[in-house]
Amino acid sequence: MNRRQYLTRVGAGVGTVPLLSSSSGATGHITVDITETNTPLEGGDLLDMTAELKNSASTDEQVELRLVVGEDPEVVGQQTVPVNAGETRTVEYLQFRTYPVRNDDTVPVRIETETDVAEMMVTVTGIGPFDAQYAYPNRKQDLSVQPGTMVLFEIDAEMLDQQGTTHWYVDGEYVMTPAGPWPATYFTDVGREFFAHTFDTAGTYLVDAAVIADDGNTASRWEVTVADDGAAPPTVDAARPATSELATDETTTLELDVSSTATELERVVWWMTQSDVILDVSDISGTSDTASIQIDGGCHTCQIEAWVIDEKNAYTAVNPWVFEGFDEAGNDNGGGEGEVTVTILDTNSPVTGGEVLEVTAAIENTGTAEVTQDVDLVVGDDPELVDSRTVTVPAGRTKRFELVFKTYPVAQDDLFPVRVETGDSTDQRTVLAYGTET
Repeated sequence: MNRRQYLTRVGAGVGTVPLLSSSSGATGHITVDITETNTPLEGGDLLDMTAELKNSASTDEQVELRLVVGEDPEVVGQQTVPVNAGETRTVEYLQFRTYPVRNDDTVPVRIETETDVAEMMVTVTGIGPFDAQYAYPNRKQDLSVQPGTMVLFEIDAEMLDQQGTTHWYVDGEYVMTPAGPWPATYFTDVGREFFAHTFDTAGTYLVDAAVIADDGNTASRWEVTVADDGAAPPTVDAARPATSELATDETTTLELDVSSTATELERVVWWMTQSDVILDVSDISGTSDTASIQIDGGCHTCQIEAWVIDEKNAYTAVNPWVFEGFDEAGNDNGGGEGEVTVTILDTNSPVTGGEVLEVTAAIENTGTAEVTQDVDLVVGDDPELVDSRTVTVPAGRTKRFELVFKTYPVAQDDLFPVRVETGDSTDQRTVLAYGTET
């Protein structure tokens, strides 16, 4: 197996153990040493290292630091680090996300400068698969699809409630954990975490999900064959009403005629865009069927998006309709009164200055009508608006969403407030950006 599959850069976390090995490969006035690491690791864990750069010269230096992985060395991360004359600089959060290997293995990891190198061997412990009943599609079935097919990979919420967080990989490359309002809504309403991937070209692919937990990691692996003679994705043959425009304040029945050439149909997930809500999930069967839903209006310019999914979890997404027009009061929220409260649920603080701060928040609508709110992310002691979005929340529901801000590169660690504001409701937290010269 390609060694690059074992370690992939991203993430957070830290620990301390003795080094397995360390060496200096060249001479010069800049030396590097690995001082902390959290090895050994289970497959899927985050490798976190701390290094020290020592400048023995009489002049300040800008040091090019590289993170190198594998017996066939590959640079997987690099940064420029300033080190003052005669000083030693600590560099933290040198991180990699490990691949969910099935068998124990070791891989060399190096931190390099132009004049020196520190190296160690990282042990990655193999992990086993979790129960197949929690993985969709069935990983034992033939997953052969045509090029250009989108496939939805899912893990049951019961598995994640028992275990922990998930990290996804395609052919050994870490592709991040799905984030944003749609994955959060899907997890809440459908009870599954999903990862969607489009297989554009012919070949055989491995998709892995590593579930990270305090009591031991587990994983799921799907093998997907992409070939011209593979199964085609589902198709939408007709949509009713035929018009693409829907009234925001009228009850309408929507229908889709759907079909599949060889694979059994399974379900249709009905979304309303912009408001980021799932309206319903319709069961379908056979190789042709009709899915329908009754809606009571919607938000102005929102679209109805339908995911037609077959038993292999191949799916087709269509957007046949959009809401146009307003109610008699000139509103696009269906009239009535809404009462909303905004709450910050989480952030990815701390971040290094210059990186993106992610703020996850939610609006709770305790009123009797759907509401559409403009939401702002404001940062700093001298308040600055850095992100905004429009969120629609049905009566009696709560809507999750994300706001982001690219932090400023700062020399020293910086604590600053972030606020999420909507109407008369505000929530605030203090976050940390690490300085680049600390």
